[in-house]
Amino acid sequence: MKRSIILFVAAVLFSVGLNAQERSSSDIKRDFEKRFVLLTKNLNSAETEASLQQLLKEVTDFETEFKPHQEFLNKAVFPDGYDGLIARLKKSKELADSKIRASQLEREIGSLTSQVQSLKEENALLRAQLAKAQGELAALKKSIAVLQDEIQKRDEAVFALVDSLFIKYDTDQLSGSDMKKLSLLEKKNVVASLKRSVTDNIMFLSSASFSTQQIPQLLNEQRRFESSWKGVGQKLSKAYVPSSLQAKEVSEISGLITNWHTLTDGILWKGVNEIFAAEKLPITPFNNGEEMYRNILKFIDDETANTAKRTDIDKKIIFESFAYNTWGSKLKPSWIPVMIRQGLFTEEQMTEIDAKTKTWSAAMTPIESSTLSYFLIGALAIAILAGIYLGTRKRSA
Repeated sequence: MKRSIILFVAAVLFSVGLNAQERSSSDIKRDFEKRFVLLTKNLNSAETEASLQQLLKEVTDFETEFKPHQEFLNKAVFPDGYDGLIARLKKSKELADSKIRASQLEREIGSLTSQVQSLKEENALLRAQLAKAQGELAALKKSIAVLQDEIQKRDEAVFALVDSLFIKYDTDQLSGSDMKKLSLLEKKNVVASLKRSVTDNIMFLSSASFSTQQIPQLLNEQRRFESSWKGVGQKLSKAYVPSSLQAKEVSEISGLITNWHTLTDGILWKGVNEIFAAEKLPITPFNNGEEMYRNILKFIDDETANTAKRTDIDKKIIFESFAYNTWGSKLKPSWIPVMIRQGLFTEEQMTEIDAKTKTWSAAMTPIESSTLSYFLIGALAIAILAGIYLGTRKRSA
């Protein structure tokens, strides 16, 4: 009896153990499948990189947690088992990663497309502004050329008017009262025209920029006008009825011409300095012909002295920049003759610069000259030795 009780208790305990084991396996299977579904759903709906990274960690933890039950789950979960569902999670993980990257790329492409469109619109605006600026520049240059031509023609007309007037005055056939009447009739046109021409030239020089071809011409025109005025000024004073108003007008024109003279000289020296600067020549800036002469000579002397310190290429570049690109091709043909004619430079100064340039050129090839000398000396020595040798052979024979 006692033994029967023991066997009964053991059977009950065994049955309870089996039920507990079955519940545990059932719970494992249920939890595995439930969490798989949840993870798959979350992976499919992931939208940010941060959420994806968190899900990737949960997938790894899920795989690790149920790994000990792999064999059981492979049999219990139909049809994929543990291995199949883990593989499907990894596929879902890759798909989620791809979707997020695609979404990021779409946003980047959208942003870049917007930027490109903005830049295209900005470029179109800039191109329109550039075209407008180019058109305005072309129109401005045309206006400057027309204005300069008009000023020059007006100057010519004023010269002709003044000359015609004073041919009559110079005949000395007019009485003082006749000259007075004539001057009163013509004073307004002559004085107004002279003053306006000078004022327009000053305004033109102050507001425009000029090419290297225009500047010598501007100097010529100013000096010609000034020279004519020097011949006309006294005659105007004699022709007009003496009065403080007339003296003031003549003095005012003289002052304007002096300003015009100074402004033209400033543009001239600035232009010459810019010619040298454009070739990057280290010539000290100058404000008159004497300074220009001295500074050019100093530059040439320095370069001649430093010839041995420079490479052949550097020597050639700086020499050609001065001798050919500036002094020889720009200044001597057009600028220097005008400057000499107007007393701003002298032929002696030009000749001295030419001579210094030739000395500089000769100093650039001393090695070649020396080589030739050595060659000639060597050839002479060989000839002497050959003569001695032949003479010795003849004596021996």
